[in-house]
Amino acid sequence: TTDATKKLLAAAGKDSGFLAKADKPGFSAEPLNIQLSTSMKVTSNYDKSHNVIGKITGSKYPDETIIYTAHWDHLGIGAPDEKGDSIYNGALDNGSGTAALFEIARAFKSLKKVPERSIVFLAVTAEEQGLWGSDYYAQNPVFPIDKTVANLNMDVLNWFGKTKDIVVVGQGQNELEDYLTEELARVNRVLVFDPHPESGSYYRSDHFNFAKVGVPSMDLKYGSDVIGKDKDYGASMASAYRDKNYHRPSDEYNPGAWKLDGAIDDIQLLYRIGYRLAFDHKWPAWKQGSEFKSIREKK
Repeated sequence: TTDATKKLLAAAGKDSGFLAKADKPGFSAEPLNIQLSTSMKVTSNYDKSHNVIGKITGSKYPDETIIYTAHWDHLGIGAPDEKGDSIYNGALDNGSGTAALFEIARAFKSLKKVPERSIVFLAVTAEEQGLWGSDYYAQNPVFPIDKTVANLNMDVLNWFGKTKDIVVVGQGQNELEDYLTEELARVNRVLVFDPHPESGSYYRSDHFNFAKVGVPSMDLKYGSDVIGKDKDYGASMASAYRDKNYHRPSDEYNPGAWKLDGAIDDIQLLYRIGYRLAFDHKWPAWKQGSEFKSIREKK
């Protein structure tokens, strides 16, 4: 707490201006030269949950896989809201991504020509507990990591209409972004920078665990420049969701309010990237400067 922090700083001989100083550019860390000892009681619960995998076996390179992911879990039953609702539905987070996983699988399965590479559809569990399901898969892969071409992740899709833009989380990480840029140009859309890089979104969803083992990974986020709306409409919708519905029982499917044509556009982009990778036999690489580049090169 703030009070505890002030007491800690006072014990170290720091006055109230220390925090203000620390908040300014150019601040350098200073040792406090004190020790803190504490203890706490922890109660642990043990549960079992499962990742769910579907696969379309490649016709020419069956041992090479492209993995689509979406986490199927949410928060279950918890503290009730002001209406007494205690069911945390997770319709957007991440029922939307899980539905997209099924639709992309359906699209690949309907192709007259079987993809040359295998396409894997992985619905992971326990994302909300700390990316546990994807971490377990990355450490215990069903399909060899060094033969995994790419990971395309879906976590909270657009629910407020078509946009001219789209956000790639962790821009500049790998060559999947080049595929995305080409596909966006084909449909007259643009790629924009993550408007909230300070939130560390590249490290907060399941693609991160694939990146940590060297697999080029991409996570897209909805754009904000909504066609036919004011410039700030998309950002205001996203802000309202974070403030009123995110990780709350009110994250429910609302057919009267949701406009899913924008989500369809975004899903088609991910499908197209996977389709190209399934047939062109290229291996997207990490870009220079990415912290994950050396991991892939060691595989």
